[in-house]
Order: sequence, then C-alpha cells, then structure tokens
Amino acid sequence: MKNSPPSKKHENTFAFLAPLATIEGNYVEHGIFLPSEIVAQLPAKRLRVKGTINGIAFALAIQYRKSGDRFFMINKKLVKEASLKLGAKAQVNFRLVDPDLVEVPEELAAVLEQDERATSVWAKFPNGLKRSLIHYVTSAKGTDVRIKRSLELMEKATLGLLYIQKDKKNKKNSDNV
Repeated sequence: MKNSPPSKKHENTFAFLAPLATIEGNYVEHGIFLPSEIVAQLPAKRLRVKGTINGIAFALAIQYRKSGDRFFMINKKLVKEASLKLGAKAQVNFRLVDPDLVEVPEELAAVLEQDERATSVWAKFPNGLKRSLIHYVTSAKGTDVRIKRSLELMEKATLGLLYIQKDKKNKKNSDNV
C-alpha cells in the first residue's frame, strides 16, 4: 500500500496519508510510517512533534530504525480514539516542537509551586523522565487521582525513592565496592 504524497504547509509543519501498520519488536504494536519525502526534510536527530491523526490530537516523538525508516508509535488508546484500523489510511498532520519543552499538567504544577525541594529535584530530572512521570499523572481520569499521583510522585522524588533514583543509588554503591 503506497502512501499519498506529503504536503508541507508551513516550515516544520507536515501532512500526509499513511496506513496504520504493525510494528514488530516494540512495546507498542502499531505505528504509522512517515513518507520518505518527509523523512528527507527532517533533521537527523530525535524529534518531538504535536499534531493530529484523523483529527485526534497527539504529542509524540518520531521513532526511527537503523534502516532509516521513521514512524510514530501508536498506542491502543490513540488507535481507538482516531478510529484507526490496521492497513487503513489515516490523515496525519504534525509540526516539530522544541524537544526541551515539557508541558506540566496543572495538578503537578501546583505541587511543584508549593514545594521548593520538589521543584529542585524535578529540575534535575532529564526531560524523558519528566514526560514519563507526567504521563503517569495524566493517565488518571479524575482530577482527584491526578492530584494524589502528583503528591505521591513528588514525595517519593524528594526522598529519592523513585525507581530511577533507586537504580542510580544502587549503581553508585556497586561502583564503590
């Protein structure tokens, strides 16, 4: 199945039609491959984007393979929300965004505003970890649960009890032996 020709509306903004495909060897089963014409226009570095698939908003990183293929990993929630079917074409529109930009949800922002120590710890985290923690907070449906998760996460973070912090401590301890 051939992808439709891509269009470029504005600088760093792209649109194309492509089918939902099976992605093997990843945690996510589905993906949409970017047309080679668009890949050729992209910088050869990790990229973050915002856009829509069949009108449903997303914020993702463009994934890549050693072969040069680039694609979006599509989770089950987005497959359902965008009414995607394996092999069926989807309308994809996206723009490049600042890879250092991390959008903090209001529940977590409120916790950080009230706790200087938590803010200090948060500032030291790499952006990928921040996005992972934000996903954990925002994956909760209710505001009360998002607030609870934000409070618990930052309490654990200030105590050095997050899984990533424990791994670093264990590595340092094993290096010193």
